[in-house]
Amino acid sequence: MEQSHRILSIYTRLIQQKVVNKEKLSQEWNVSPRTIQRDIDNIRNFLYDTDEWHGYRNEIIYNHHSASYIMNNTNEDNATSIYFLITLLQTVTPVVDQQVYNYLNLLIKTFHSKHENELLFQLEKLKVGNRYHALRNLTVANRAINQQQKLYLSEGQEITPLYIRYQGFTFNLVYHYKQKTMVTNLRKTDISFSPEHFTPHHSQKHYQQITFEMQTSLYESMQHFYENQIVKPSKDGYCIARFKMCAEDAVHLCFSCRKQIRILKPDNVRRKVLHQLLKLQETYMINNNPSDY
Repeated sequence: MEQSHRILSIYTRLIQQKVVNKEKLSQEWNVSPRTIQRDIDNIRNFLYDTDEWHGYRNEIIYNHHSASYIMNNTNEDNATSIYFLITLLQTVTPVVDQQVYNYLNLLIKTFHSKHENELLFQLEKLKVGNRYHALRNLTVANRAINQQQKLYLSEGQEITPLYIRYQGFTFNLVYHYKQKTMVTNLRKTDISFSPEHFTPHHSQKHYQQITFEMQTSLYESMQHFYENQIVKPSKDGYCIARFKMCAEDAVHLCFSCRKQIRILKPDNVRRKVLHQLLKLQETYMINNNPSDY
């Protein structure tokens, strides 16, 4: 579950005077308790920072006996709570998906008709991302690779898909076009099936089981897109997981998310990362002083 969904759900429960137990929510949403704690802290910090100018106090209190959180709400105007929920989402997440936007829109029109114009004006400030468009393209690309079927790009070019690369927190399609290997961002490209098939150059035999130690938050963003298995559950914000991917993707992942991940096995892929690190070091250590331009 994405951050905007989690914050919407947690805040809605709190303003309804329901208890929030982070252990239960972490199991329900398949995320770590630390992730739920960060969401609650974001809500708590936002309420604290805005306390002076909204004129009343919404305090999130931790109950040690039940190991749960509850909101001490001194305000009876739920429209104000919705207003601050929208503002909170603007503060902590740059993009919400269409489902969250539609839910808030329906909530405003159904229960807050007196303040509808004001709340809808605030809602329009949220940036809505089309997550399902990206997932559709990812699915089409993956099917085409597995079925050895060519694809059309939105401009009409017929391409041969090679493999999918996760880099820079997005999924890219690597493909052949006019004897050249090229890359396109699946979030920004429309693709469709071609009736033509091809002989694979980058088949499933190039994929292998690669074991990483990574931040749990990174695992949560990757788990739905690669065949994977948890080897060691989350501890102190890190977990050990095994993903099925090609070696090139694993190396790119280690560099693009270098503060969040490292390869443990197999040794041949680990050596590739170390080799690239040595080449990078050599490049910068040949001349300690930058050239004068």
